[in-house]
Amino acid sequence: MTDEMAFDEQLRLERKGANAGLNPMFGEWQHRFEFPPVPYGNGAAQRGEFRAAIQGELKNHWLFSNEIHLEITLHVDVQTVLETDEAADLDNYAKAILDGLKGPSGIMIDDTQVQALTISWIDGYGPPAFTITAKGSPDEFVLKPQEFYEMPDGLWYPHGRYLWSQGGSEPCDDFNHFVGLSIMELMSSTKRRARAEMRKVGADRLRAYQQAMYLSNSARGFHRSRIEGGFPMHNRRDWQEERTRWAATDPERWSMLEDTLRGMRESHDQVISAMAKLG
Repeated sequence: MTDEMAFDEQLRLERKGANAGLNPMFGEWQHRFEFPPVPYGNGAAQRGEFRAAIQGELKNHWLFSNEIHLEITLHVDVQTVLETDEAADLDNYAKAILDGLKGPSGIMIDDTQVQALTISWIDGYGPPAFTITAKGSPDEFVLKPQEFYEMPDGLWYPHGRYLWSQGGSEPCDDFNHFVGLSIMELMSSTKRRARAEMRKVGADRLRAYQQAMYLSNSARGFHRSRIEGGFPMHNRRDWQEERTRWAATDPERWSMLEDTLRGMRESHDQVISAMAKLG
């Protein structure tokens, strides 16, 4: 298959998934909302209605799982903005809109994922509206519904039962579910150990954090306080007990997984030791 044919096939699968609401198109998503933006200062009741209106229009079956760049354009009446006190400051609109985009029914898990934010207004020449464009890494999304699992580093990681494949969605069986959790657990533990060893040899907190990132997995963990109540949460003890019950029903594959994890852990220990010696 030529490079051109390979790209055409990739484009076809990406478009197939995007049309089905299963992925952002190469990491990019855009939507125009045909109702007025509401500033954050308008009170809890109106903010709640505004958030529900935003999420009522969202048809995506995915969530951005890592950092994104967000662009908000308000389509407003320029005379209202310039000659009345009816329009709020742009940052007030941004906060209310961000609240509508996060959570189980949004496009992202939490607004700490917004690495860059641009908001502007233009004369809409019609009823008030607003357009949102989000850009992230093409592969950094997860399919809904997502649940969160506590890991050894104290953070909570998203993990779902459906995986993107060839522009479609495939269920994840118990074996692959616990493989994913076990690898996250191992990488989280490795990151924590690497930080501790770096601190022991004199690295400051930031240096230890930066060095340990080399041994982190690509999944982003979230502080418990950053995760909305609509997501199911599994503390570490509970999901480990669930894994133990599953392992008893499939001892052969569990033994194979344990062997693989043990080899990975030994390799990581060697890397941590080398990093500590180099400082």
